[in-house]
Amino acid sequence: PAQILQLPDGENAILVEKKTQTLFVFSARDGRLIQTFKTACSTGEAAGIKQKAGDKKTPEGVYFLVDEYEDRYLTPVYGKKAFPTDYPNPVDRREGRNGSAIWIHGTNKALKPMDSNGCVALENLSILALAKYVNLHSTPVIMVQQLAEADPKKASDTRHQVQTLVEKWVKGLEKGSYHEYLSCYSSSFLPDMGFWRQWQTARKKAAENQSGFGLKIRNMGMY
Repeated sequence: PAQILQLPDGENAILVEKKTQTLFVFSARDGRLIQTFKTACSTGEAAGIKQKAGDKKTPEGVYFLVDEYEDRYLTPVYGKKAFPTDYPNPVDRREGRNGSAIWIHGTNKALKPMDSNGCVALENLSILALAKYVNLHSTPVIMVQQLAEADPKKASDTRHQVQTLVEKWVKGLEKGSYHEYLSCYSSSFLPDMGFWRQWQTARKKAAENQSGFGLKIRNMGMY
């Protein structure tokens, strides 16, 4: 899928396609994406991207699951298991979107297309099967109107651009100047200078103590 540029080894990605009311799970093995799970789901009864509380729309974007609830803690509407997402994420808040309680959960009633208040509902057997693919705070949940097939050349170029930017950011933090660090951000971004002064002090002490101070990029995901 075009929505997944890079998946860390051993991680899964959950994709919700609103157009077909389908939830997919993809896993990374040997650098390849392999479809491992597919099931029908039900999204918000109103079409479009969620904008505000109560609009009965399912959001579109990249989210993460922040908790897991068993059926003994849930009302019947949530079925056998539920996973709250981190909606609204920083992009949603920047765009003025609000609301809360967008979950992936089971249901004790018959599953019908576009029948939720904005959550992603699954049959109880499906939510229980999905649970084994979930790593809280790590497994991305990508909600879109329609999945798109990746263009290998474009995906490769974008991965390279992101990798280069992150490496430049790491180098700026490790050894660079404030302006080198700041060049990785938007021209409108002005961080607290107090952070940089404290950071410089930490770098200087590490160098004096020869502590082997450094930063490493590990298990990067791009969505």
